[in-house]
Amino acid sequence: MRRALRQHLTSRRAALAPLEARPTLLIMHMKTLMFPAVLAALLAACATPPQSSPGALYDGNSARVRASVVAPDWTSLRAKLGSALRNVPGVELGEAGVGGLKLQIPVSDGFASGKADMRPSLVRTLDTLAPLLAAEPEAAVQVVGHTDSQGSEMHNLQLSIARAEAVAEYLRSRGIDLARLSADGRGEADPLTSNAQESGRARNRRVEIILRPMP
Repeated sequence: MRRALRQHLTSRRAALAPLEARPTLLIMHMKTLMFPAVLAALLAACATPPQSSPGALYDGNSARVRASVVAPDWTSLRAKLGSALRNVPGVELGEAGVGGLKLQIPVSDGFASGKADMRPSLVRTLDTLAPLLAAEPEAAVQVVGHTDSQGSEMHNLQLSIARAEAVAEYLRSRGIDLARLSADGRGEADPLTSNAQESGRARNRRVEIILRPMP
């Protein structure tokens, strides 16, 4: 009797075993089905480039690159500067080229003697110049100061730098982005003519504004 009962229980467990294993098999089957779908979604997310902001570009590898920059039309800008500054005495405007152009402004009457304080005549010139430069955001603006040979070389170098910085700061206050501006001074090192006469010294006292494409 006991043997028969034992055999019956053993047979019963064998019959129920496939049913007990079904939840585990079902879960394993669902994981098998879900894995390719999840993997595909992850790969798709990785392959999708980020949303671009206005003006941004992406190369074939979805790496962000700078938008194309249009260089200033130097010939057109030179014509505008020449027209705007035609009544300013002594201004010299260089030829326009691929690398930009250069503008020379005499400052014999533009600064107080031996100082970097701008006088009204130079301020008026810069007020005329600033809107044209502000309209060319892809043009870098370098201001270079020059002096005559009166005084020591060190004093003249420091004075030329201070004057260039004063001009650059004024242009910044008139709407030129600081990132576009730089200032330097050469002192008496680059005269246009001899310093032997006052007329020559007056011509050598100047500020150059050099316009180049932004790097």
